[in-house]
Amino acid sequence: MAFAIPTVAAGVYLALFAIALLACAAPLLVLRRDGPARTARNMALAAILILPLTGGLGYTMTDNELRLEDGKLVLHAAHFYEQARPLGDFDLARARAGSLASMPEARLGVRSNGISLPGYAAGRFTGRGGAVFALLTDRSRVVYLPAKNGPSLLISVEQPEAFLAALRHEP
Repeated sequence: MAFAIPTVAAGVYLALFAIALLACAAPLLVLRRDGPARTARNMALAAILILPLTGGLGYTMTDNELRLEDGKLVLHAAHFYEQARPLGDFDLARARAGSLASMPEARLGVRSNGISLPGYAAGRFTGRGGAVFALLTDRSRVVYLPAKNGPSLLISVEQPEAFLAALRHEP
């Protein structure tokens, strides 16, 4: 059974574009020292390296999937990150749905391996209760699944209450 994940907001792509633009323009900081020709060459090299990487990252942010199959929760986030764990790893009695602001125990801490942009987070983070695997595309529709062992999950889901009900009724 698949569950829909909210689409990434346009503001996330604008932030990614601004980061790429600033990185490509960084050689302008040494324009006076290097001269215009060398600075233009360095900007072109930066663009050749940075634009495909940020374009690829922007594309992968749409590659998110959440499924419940054979008593396992399978989560793919940003093409790079995956969790496939049995439901028995989670404390479903303490699982919560709602906005991220209403769940102080589900706050993300330091990113250990992941992507973190304004309005988007995917990967492994530290949290108040230990390690957290997150996929956040919409902070108003979030499900927090505290783990009995391993990282807890923090996921944006189109219908958080229906997702929690499905988890609790899975045999």
